[in-house]
Amino acid sequence: MKLIILKTNLKEGLDSVGRVAGDGASALPILKNFLFETVDGKIKLSATNLELAITCFVSGKIIEDGGITIPLGIFNSIIGNLQSERISLETENDNLVIKTDNYEAKIQGIKKEEFPIIPSMANGVASMDIDLESVRGAFSFVVGAAQVSELRPEMNGVLFDFGTNMVKLAATDSFRLAEMTISDSRFKTEISEPFRIIIPLKTINEVVRIFKGVGEKITIQFDNNQILFRDGNLEMISRLVSGDFPEYQPIIPQDAETEVVLDKNELVNALKLASSFTDRLNEVKFSAGDKSKSVEVFSSSHNLGENKYLIPAKAKGSSVEVVFNWRFFLDGLKSFNSENVKIGLNGDDKPAIIKSPNDNSCFYILMPIKNS
Repeated sequence: MKLIILKTNLKEGLDSVGRVAGDGASALPILKNFLFETVDGKIKLSATNLELAITCFVSGKIIEDGGITIPLGIFNSIIGNLQSERISLETENDNLVIKTDNYEAKIQGIKKEEFPIIPSMANGVASMDIDLESVRGAFSFVVGAAQVSELRPEMNGVLFDFGTNMVKLAATDSFRLAEMTISDSRFKTEISEPFRIIIPLKTINEVVRIFKGVGEKITIQFDNNQILFRDGNLEMISRLVSGDFPEYQPIIPQDAETEVVLDKNELVNALKLASSFTDRLNEVKFSAGDKSKSVEVFSSSHNLGENKYLIPAKAKGSSVEVVFNWRFFLDGLKSFNSENVKIGLNGDDKPAIIKSPNDNSCFYILMPIKNS
């Protein structure tokens, strides 16, 4: 292999595949490497941890075809510190030689045939083209409600629930739940039957990180075990999480005994201040009253003291005091883009629901801590 490439293009490719390389290195040392090769007149970078694989095509001048797998860490460090924009790369036996006008290095590599096979998606599998901004927004909104669980692996991901006129994304850790709906105006597909799959959290986070672009579409393909995301020169394929996602519809509050509308940023600030006076349970008390013009956020600690924050609000319904985990409360609030949020409460032992006053496409459900 022999080629000339611009540092900017090479760094972009390395940034795309970089966080996957090394994930499974303890089990298989070659996973610290990435595959660098030329395919059909293109320069291809690939990395995998055996659960997730990312492939990126970058621009450059190919003089001679070939390929090699080399450690990503040292290669990325060298490229990042080079001053020259124009870089020459050439394989010599099982080594990769890096050259610029005033620099030369040789990295020991491994034959590309020894690198794990990157999975592919068979022709004719189910697929859809969907608005990239909508997907990234939905993934970002729900993923904060999930948490890795060794006891319940089906909760180690995000539910992708396809219906003929919408897609629902949902995540939960049993203490909180987030859901966002993408309408059929945002996607195009020939799939006619509903289905549900669970996408791993690592995959969700990588989609949000590496796929970018406003007004663009992304292609998603599915089979029984894998999901693939493709956008231009970037492709990601991942295993799916096995199991059945919890049936959460029965816990969604349909009505609220108390409803409060208030400024989201001020509530975020109140929770951050309250966090200084909480113990290991992260408890804060949220109080609202019938026709009250404010709500109170209160926290206290036997060792530190207490604080109280009043927030202007519009409230209706019965008076209520509910104790929440401030971290979980804050995670939910930060996911909303709206200026105000609407909070529905049903006492201190039933789930609360947080919504945007002007957007019914998403919600966040939070279980209270039992008030003692």
